[in-house]
Amino acid sequence: MNARKLKAWLAHHGPLLEAAIEAVRTRQPFSPFSDELGDYDSAQIEQGESRFRRLLDAPFHVTPQVPADVDPRWAGGERSPYGFELGIRYRVEAFPLLACRAEAAKRKWQQLDIGLRCALLCEVITRLHEDTFLFAHVGMHTSGHGLFMGFHANAVHAQARALESVAQVLAAARELSGGFEAELVVGQGASQRLSRQFATMPVGLSLVYAGRVVPTWGAYPGLFASLAAGCPVVVVGHDQAVLPMALTVKALKAACAQVGVPHDIVNLFHSDDPAAYRQAALHPDVRLIDYMGAAEFGSWLRQHAWQARVMTQQSAQTPVFLHSTHDYDGMLENLAFGLCSFSAQLCTSPQTLYVLPEGIRLADGVVSVAQFERDLVERVEQVLARFPSARELLGALLDAQSLAEIRTCEGARFARVLRRAEAVQDPDYPHACIVTPSLIAVRQGFASSVEHYGREIRGPVSFLVQPPDLRALLAELRVIGQHHGALGLGLYTVDAGVEHALRQVSQEMGALLSINFCKNFYISQCAVFTDIHGGGTGAAANVTYGAPGYYHARLRMTEQRKLL
Repeated sequence: MNARKLKAWLAHHGPLLEAAIEAVRTRQPFSPFSDELGDYDSAQIEQGESRFRRLLDAPFHVTPQVPADVDPRWAGGERSPYGFELGIRYRVEAFPLLACRAEAAKRKWQQLDIGLRCALLCEVITRLHEDTFLFAHVGMHTSGHGLFMGFHANAVHAQARALESVAQVLAAARELSGGFEAELVVGQGASQRLSRQFATMPVGLSLVYAGRVVPTWGAYPGLFASLAAGCPVVVVGHDQAVLPMALTVKALKAACAQVGVPHDIVNLFHSDDPAAYRQAALHPDVRLIDYMGAAEFGSWLRQHAWQARVMTQQSAQTPVFLHSTHDYDGMLENLAFGLCSFSAQLCTSPQTLYVLPEGIRLADGVVSVAQFERDLVERVEQVLARFPSARELLGALLDAQSLAEIRTCEGARFARVLRRAEAVQDPDYPHACIVTPSLIAVRQGFASSVEHYGREIRGPVSFLVQPPDLRALLAELRVIGQHHGALGLGLYTVDAGVEHALRQVSQEMGALLSINFCKNFYISQCAVFTDIHGGGTGAAANVTYGAPGYYHARLRMTEQRKLL
């Protein structure tokens, strides 16, 4: 092992790591990397696209080479949401073999001082940052992002989330480790001197299932937290978004190999048999499972993978209550942009808009529900018109069936369509499914329609609902949080009583409450190091990114006592 190189990395990345630990402690805003495109050379963006293109139609080698005596199988079927096959193939290996190799690598990895482990991981994070615009373009063609969305969600914000996890685990390990000597008297016996030493150990093999919508942002917390804790990790990419995780695993392996750490501490599991992904979760060596994605598989994991601690963040929607405001124009702008951005495919995008029948109160009057409907449609049109290329704002739909689902909603008995979703032709990507937002008013008297709009509908569709009063609204929000899932909740009000009521219900739901967001920070955004993600309750999530328990779960505390 190259201890000299590891110590050099620790010296180099130590200030960044300590700054991240301080940000974790104080929850103050902290950005290790700029998220302003203007701070980067435009040539880097172009190089990112050309590097992505060079990966197409070829096998992807996560490790430098396959042994000569091995005849590997390869599989891959990723298709860009912008309408072309990636043609990238990944090596197919049996999960039990990967688990065996992880076990062999584990001892050397966990014996490495946690500070040196974290230094290695920080080195990897900075290398990933150097590849920011490769990841931005990969985000476009695996997850349907626009370039700016890919730059944020698949690159710089994901890198920050990785650093947050490393800092959280290091802080937790420091808190749980230590030792002391003390005098001890038992009964009438003589005084004895006892030393106690406390240390942390990794829980065991960690399995990380990455989603498709924000694969790196969603998977990096579990991946980097487990590695920092000393756990070996096997990563499972979404079958349509393998590439971002393959690139990440390759970067981790390269850094390990450079300093003589067994690179099998992390592996990519890819299979041409869908059943293998469920079988992997049941492997007896798996002790931790992180999952972000659709509810069906997340529920299956919790019901069947009893040998592991299963941590899921899954399908959810974000309701917004529009009660009153001092900035009506700013409220409209924030909502309209949120309905358009990435075609509202984030689970934190506003989906259900609640307005009481008496309308929205302003300082100098009231905006009626009918007027608000007209104003919101008009503002959506204005937002769309600002972008010469609609794909930069809307991205591409991940599933063409989403448009069919939106059409079903538009044609439902409860629906009064305010704005119909429209397909947009992109000259650069003629086969992409790019769709403008659908706005649907739910007719009064269709109370059972909550079963339709209460669940997450991944695509640009939102529902305007008029509950009869505040009590009915709060009851419906509780139903959505418990049975359908909500990670976020928006509120516009100048009434302290209404704010208090929504604060209470948001805590019950485990939803991040965003109040009076009228500028260019949107309800759908989650600031790393400051905001938490997932309430650990209800149908949407049983864990919270940014909360101590998420990181402590990867460590077990040990004690050794000695009579001196």
